Amino acid sequence: MRYRGREHRRNGERGVTMIIVAIAMVSMLAMVALAIDVITLYAARSEAQRAADSAALAAAKMLVDAGVTGDPGNAGVQAAAKTVATKVAQDVATQIVIAARQVQAADVTVTYPNGGIAATFGVNPEVMVTVNRPSLPTFFSRIWSRAALSVSASATAEAFNPSNSSSISGVAGTPVISRCVKPFLLPNCDPDPGHAGAAACGTPGAVTFFDPTTGVITLPGQYPAGVIGETLTVKSSCTGPGPGCTPNGPTAGSYYPALMPVAASGNACPSTCGGGGTAFENDIECCNPSPLTCGTTATPPSATYQLQLDNTVFPEGGGGPAQTGVQCLIHETPGNGQDLLNGSTGIGLTPPGAALNYPLQIQVGNNHPLAGTPTLSTGDYVTTSDSLVTVPIYDATGGVIPNAPVNIIGFLQVFIDHAAPGGGPNAGHFRVTIVNVSGCGSGATGPPVFTGSSSAVPVRLIHQ
Repeated sequence: MRYRGREHRRNGERGVTMIIVAIAMVSMLAMVALAIDVITLYAARSEAQRAADSAALAAAKMLVDAGVTGDPGNAGVQAAAKTVATKVAQDVATQIVIAARQVQAADVTVTYPNGGIAATFGVNPEVMVTVNRPSLPTFFSRIWSRAALSVSASATAEAFNPSNSSSISGVAGTPVISRCVKPFLLPNCDPDPGHAGAAACGTPGAVTFFDPTTGVITLPGQYPAGVIGETLTVKSSCTGPGPGCTPNGPTAGSYYPALMPVAASGNACPSTCGGGGTAFENDIECCNPSPLTCGTTATPPSATYQLQLDNTVFPEGGGGPAQTGVQCLIHETPGNGQDLLNGSTGIGLTPPGAALNYPLQIQVGNNHPLAGTPTLSTGDYVTTSDSLVTVPIYDATGGVIPNAPVNIIGFLQVFIDHAAPGGGPNAGHFRVTIVNVSGCGSGATGPPVFTGSSSAVPVRLIHQ
């Protein structure tokens, strides 16, 4: 009887194992299916974020190139810049594929979080880009729902110019950090005769690029009324006899050869002619990655935001380090031109007295490293150039000659047009056009904003 009972239970339990295995297999398949779709969603979300980040940064850079921060109170410039920046954000985002589908312009939303107040937007314009990917391809989740899945990602980028930052914070300006700064230490003096008047550089009444204390741009806007687009010839304040530099007093448009901090990793020299000659020439031709902070009071022997005179540099002249270095930097050789700004034909940028059109349009010259390759052709438009560089500005008030380190109070971003050939009275001179002004002022306080590049105006992501 006991045996028959056990046999009866065994007969009743037959097939249970198969049911349990079947249920387990279904559960495992469901988890695998969900995992596949979840991975698809995560991958698509990552791709959407990358598209939003790239588009936001490109749009913020376009706001800078369109002259917003150089003319912070101009609502007309801001409106035109927003139109161009929106188009750039869409163009960049639509180059990216999300889950095997090209992003469409309709999937990209561009807004300007602080764009409602002209003064605020002009100092630190922000742009937010949202990228949406509708109707994601799913495989197994359709078992539970037929609704289409989508992902979206947003990023906000900011172009921060310390000039006028005190007008927003109510306190002193904000310092910024820049890298790859070129070793031309210029005084805070505007050399244009129509701007500067009769007062000598470093004396009361001399017109400056920006206020030496607050960093506020003295003459905002486009040339000839403003400083943006002003063309000037830059030359050395050193006199002979060599081999070292005998400094003269500060003169508008004349630089002191700066002794740059030595980077532990060395300079980055993409140019074929880079890496030779003096340290001064090497810093012109290459990128010295040592960070330079503007605006904060420094105490010797700190070299973080101080520069001093390089007394080893020969006076400029035919074949001197300034001429050789600049020609190498901008790829200028006899018969071969460098990149051009705003469609200029022949040697030169925007002619003196003409306005610099926005947004900036840089064309590939016939001696560009990639000209004539499948990548670029002469005359193609690009967004950056080796001719676009940043130089430090020091406070020349009182006519101080930098025999001792001087504090950097701001930067100029300039486009180098042409280095004068050797042998003539202008040998070693080079012509530049002012593209952006970034004034920190001597009263800047607080944590510095890091540019991460050679730009005078930091462009950075502030929210993802």
